[in-house]
Amino acid sequence: MNKRSYMNTSVQEPPLDYSFRSIHVTQDLLSEEPRTGLRPLLEHPENLAWIDLSFNDLTSIDPVLTTFFNLSVLYLHGNSIQRLGEVNKLAVLPRLRSLTLHGNPIEEEKGYRQYVLCTLPHITTFDFSGVTKADRTTAEVWKRMNIKPKKVRIKHNAL
Repeated sequence: MNKRSYMNTSVQEPPLDYSFRSIHVTQDLLSEEPRTGLRPLLEHPENLAWIDLSFNDLTSIDPVLTTFFNLSVLYLHGNSIQRLGEVNKLAVLPRLRSLTLHGNPIEEEKGYRQYVLCTLPHITTFDFSGVTKADRTTAEVWKRMNIKPKKVRIKHNAL
C-alpha cells in the first residue's frame, strides 16, 4: 500500500466501539466483538478515525494505538491509566483532535489538563470540552513553570 492511499481520509471506517468490555490490554480486542451495529474488527485499519475504549480496565496506552495515523477521536475515559507520561505516546498521531481521559487516576495529577494540552497541541476537544485560546495560554505558562527543558550534553573528545 502506498503512502498516499494510507493517509487518505476521504473514506473512513465507522467508529470502533469497545466501551464497557472489561478490556485490560488491547490484545483483548482480538477476542471481543465491537458493540452492536458496527463493522467487524478493522476491515481497513488505515482508515480508522474513531476508537472508543472507554469504561474498561486499561492501565496504559498501548503503542498499537499510535499506528492508526488517521485516528482523530480516541475515547479512553473511565479506565485505570495511572501515569500522565502515557499521554506522550499519542503525540505521534497527526490527526488526533478529540481525546477523553477523565475518570482515570491520572486526572488527579496536578496540571493534568495543562500537561495533556502541551503534549498534544493539535487537539481541539479534551474530555468533551472545547480547548480555548485561554486553555492553550494557561498550558504554555504551566509548561514553562513545570517542565524543564532537557539539557544537551556535549561530549568532549579526549586529545
